[in-house]
This record gives sequence, C-alpha cells and structure tokens, in this order.
Amino acid sequence: MGRIKVHLIRIWRVLYSSQTSALGSPGEGAGRRARVGIASNLAGGVLMQGGTLLTSVVLARILGKYDFGRFAMIQSTMVALTALTGLGLGITAIKYVSQYRKAQPERAGRIMGLSSAVALAAAVCFSALLLVLAPSIGIRGLSTADFRFSVVYVFFTTLNGYQVGALAGMEGFPRIARISILYLPATVVFHWTLARWFGLRGAILAQGVSALLLWLLYQAALTLEGRSHGIVIRYRGAWQERGALVRFSLPAIVSGIGGSLAIWWCNTLLVRVSGYAVLGMFTAASTLRALVVCLPALNARVISPLLNNLLAEGDVAGYRRTFWGAIICNGGFALLLALGLSVAGPQLLRVFGRDFVGSPALVTFLLAAGVTEVVATNLYQALFASRNFWWQVAVQAVWVGFLVSLSFAAIPRHGAVGLASAYLAAWCVSAVLYGILARSRHQSGFAADAKVRIEDAAA
Repeated sequence: MGRIKVHLIRIWRVLYSSQTSALGSPGEGAGRRARVGIASNLAGGVLMQGGTLLTSVVLARILGKYDFGRFAMIQSTMVALTALTGLGLGITAIKYVSQYRKAQPERAGRIMGLSSAVALAAAVCFSALLLVLAPSIGIRGLSTADFRFSVVYVFFTTLNGYQVGALAGMEGFPRIARISILYLPATVVFHWTLARWFGLRGAILAQGVSALLLWLLYQAALTLEGRSHGIVIRYRGAWQERGALVRFSLPAIVSGIGGSLAIWWCNTLLVRVSGYAVLGMFTAASTLRALVVCLPALNARVISPLLNNLLAEGDVAGYRRTFWGAIICNGGFALLLALGLSVAGPQLLRVFGRDFVGSPALVTFLLAAGVTEVVATNLYQALFASRNFWWQVAVQAVWVGFLVSLSFAAIPRHGAVGLASAYLAAWCVSAVLYGILARSRHQSGFAADAKVRIEDAAA
C-alpha cells in the first residue's frame, strides 16, 4: 500500500506540478481566497456530482426500479452506519486545521495525526462488527451477504471523512478538484462493469472499490498539500489534542448519527408501506434535489474553513461580509436552479428508465426542500465557527423530530410525496432556528470568540 501511495504522488506531481496551494497564501484577502476556492471546488464538485448522477442512471437502468430501490436501502443503511464510524472527524479536521494551520502548524499536525489514528481504529472495529452482526440487520428483501459486501465501503469511507476534512481545512480545493477528474470516469466504469456482471451485489462491491480509489487519491493529495503548508502529520504528542475531539467531534457525531438514522427510518417506513419500487422512484427524484443542493454545498465547504480562519485572525468584519454574501449567493442560485428543474424535472426522470415516472408534486416538494436546505446549511456556518457546537445537536434534534413525526403521519396516506413534504417542513423549521442562532451569535458572541482564539494562538 505504501508503494502505491508513492507512485500516486509521483503521478500527481507530473500532472499537477504546483507545489503550493492556490489558497491561503500570506497576504491574500478573503474575497480572493473565496473566489479561488469556490472556482476550484465548483469544478471538482460538478464533476463529482455528475459522476454520482451518471452512476445512479447506470445502476437504475441495469438493475431496474425494484433492485435500484434495494440498492438505495442498503446505501441508506451504510450512510447511517458511516455517520457513526466517522466519529465527526471530518468536520473536526476542517475546524481545527483551518484554525491552527498558520499560527500553530505543529498543533494542526498533531490534530491530523490523532484524527487519522482514531479513524483507522474506528474503520477496523466497525467493519469487523458489520461482518459479525450482518445477520442481525433484518430488512425485508435484503440478505446477510448484501450487507457483508458493504464492508469495504464502510472501511474506506470512514477513512475518507478525515482526509477530506483535513484538505478542506488547509483550503486545498484545487487538489480536491483534480481528484474528481481522476475519480469520475473510474467510478462510473466500476459500477457499470460490476453491476452488469453481478447485479445488485456487484453494485454494492463497486461502491467499496470506488471508496478505496478515493482513499488512495486523497492520501496522495493530503501529503502534498501538507508539505505546501509546512504541516506534517504527527503522532507523537497527538493524544494531548484529545480535547478537540471531545469538544467538537462528540456533538458532531451525535448530530450526524441522529440525522442519518432518521433518514434510514423514513426510507424503511416507505418500503414497508409502498415497497422498494417506490423507494427507487423517490431516490431517483431526490437526485434533482441533490442538483439544487450540490453547488451551494460546495461553496459552503469553501466558506466554512475561510470563516473559521477569519475569526481566528480576529477579522470579524470580514467574517460578517463573507457570511451574509454566501447566504445571498447560494440561496439565490439554488432558487433559480430549482425553478428551472421544476419545469423539466418529470421529464428528466425518464433518463433513469421508462418506469421512473414521478408526480409533479413529488418533484416540487423535493426541490423546495433543497432550496430551504441550502439556506439552512449556510446559516449553520455561524454555529460551525463558534466555540460551542452543542447548539447544532439541539437544532438537529428538532429536525429529526419533525422529519420522523411528519413522515409517520404522511407516508401511509401519501407515500413518497408525504416523505418529500416531511423533508420540506423539517428544513423550514431548521432554517428558522439557524437564523435565530446566527443573529444571536453575530450580536454578542463572535467578538469574544475571536479574542479568545487570538489569545489561544499566542499561548
């Protein structure tokens, strides 16, 4: 594995010879950093999202609506599991690497070392548990072997979360974009080939192979990006940074697990009431919502470390301009895209196959939920940049409560449309709560946070 990593790094240097990141150079303003980061992230994100969409279309056409629904159920289960196995390490890496990469690069290296060690231990433990406990996952229409085939995906996805977070924390978005160029054609080929040969289990295995490739590419990129910032992953003394994991990873993991389990439960209820074919239809229609969310989410991934870094440097005015500018731009773009897709959406679903005919109401509710989600997740940045992340757990708990309760009431009557309306209502409530918290933080909290961080960096 080490020799493969060395070869990947050599290939990377030949193709992309820049030894310094395009972001985060001394003296660069927040506006330029945001523009460069967003441009790079958009390029990579469009490719990555395009690959995801193309992969979904390929699988839907090969597997058919029923087996595509089974695949979606397995995928939902694995996402819920990886929310636990990831231990919030990705978002923690973004938080602290962006905060310390300039003032305390050695500390950033120790946090990366601790995160990588914990991620590896979690990947080994939870993958082994999945192999042992797979017979206990009783979901109608799915076998033990279906879940055991997902072990490779769980293992490498657990490792990938930390890598992406560390790269984003160093604002290494050009390298992330280059990964997408290599990853996109490979993952489509993996899924097409294995699904054609082995059906549903081939599609599950293809997810694992794709996760392995992504881990190798991220590892090579992380090594090069770290060198450009003078950051070396350090394991000696890493345990002394455990407080960062407790303060940020713990609320992040509680929040992530709650949301993933709620989505999994709603999908399970939809299958129980309407069957796998309806879940397959809902999953296909959800790709339109994903298109609305994708580009603004990529922008937010650039803005998160930038906002955190601005606050760490005490630039509260720059923080405020960047924060509200991101909300206006991302929200407006999502609304325009949703309006366009609302007209063409039902016809676009036919790309998945002749059986994928979604109602206009389903498409409309999902697109509206996507726009609201974009606004909510941009308002959430105020919590991400604060020193108290437990408010995120509170907001997520409300989101989970609304989604589950409304789904329980609406799915038996309205099926997939009921689930889509539950998503819309849950995101509307979350957007209101995030807005209230952001206003409160901006009025009283951030100046104090910035002062504490400057003193902490000088210590």
